[in-house]
Amino acid sequence: MLNEVYKEYGEYFYVPMTQGYSVAVPVTLGCSWDKCLYCDLNQGNRFKFFGLEEIENRLKILKRFYSNRRRPVERVVMAGGNPFCLDTDILIEIIHLIKKYFPQVKNISSFARADDILKKSKDELLELKRLGMGELSIGVESGNDDILAFHNKGITREENYRALIKLEECGISYSTYIMLGLGGKRLSKENATDTASLLSMVNPEVIIVVTLVVFKNAKLVEKIRNGEFERLSVLDSIKEEKVLLENLDMKNTIFNASHKTNALILKGKLPEQKDILLNKINKALDEYDQRRMRNKEISRWRNWSLE
Repeated sequence: MLNEVYKEYGEYFYVPMTQGYSVAVPVTLGCSWDKCLYCDLNQGNRFKFFGLEEIENRLKILKRFYSNRRRPVERVVMAGGNPFCLDTDILIEIIHLIKKYFPQVKNISSFARADDILKKSKDELLELKRLGMGELSIGVESGNDDILAFHNKGITREENYRALIKLEECGISYSTYIMLGLGGKRLSKENATDTASLLSMVNPEVIIVVTLVVFKNAKLVEKIRNGEFERLSVLDSIKEEKVLLENLDMKNTIFNASHKTNALILKGKLPEQKDILLNKINKALDEYDQRRMRNKEISRWRNWSLE
């Protein structure tokens, strides 16, 4: 039954880590930008909006599938690379459809880019929040403009900052994705310190930490092969994470580095558990001799390979 709902997405599709238990409703396929050097998550799919009629058809199937649940569906995520790019009136129609089939839904979420947020007025954001759009996940990736430009992110540090502040002013919760290793060896320190300084200026509910992996069809592959980009070793990625964490000055945020791309699994609340997390990193760095780290690196790149 669900194969019909998610048929365009292939074997895997991605939802925000904070929404793992939400019902995913297909809204878009691919990313409206789709130019980042490091990304191959959209598997060559051109951006597509499914349309209100098709979204409703899939909601009908999802309604049947979840009808026997003891608990009603209360959390829904709009599936797709960045459905929040859609015009506000379209998003409102989608929210109404979701509530039609899942009337007890309390929170609707979505991936978003900073420019998706900035193009909407505060009144539009407030209306979306009022209707149930309670959380967004934003791929900030880095707080360094040189790194963002190199990877053709299409967003600047300042735009990320303005978008996050705008969400806070409208009372919309958000999580941020950041990426260890995105600056390569040359800009590793800058990636850590500039990202930390950006995040310390805002107040995300969750900081989601992932590590750069080189997908075989990503445009970054050519940059690596011609020597323009030198990726971090596993050991160096852990050291970068330490610098990041040392420089974070958060008020009330979850630091979630439990993603499978990370060499070291960490999760804790900032600022209360910052020292605990740093102690775990220091312990890992002390205990991992070079041979063990090399074995770990070989194993990791066997799974996330250029080949």
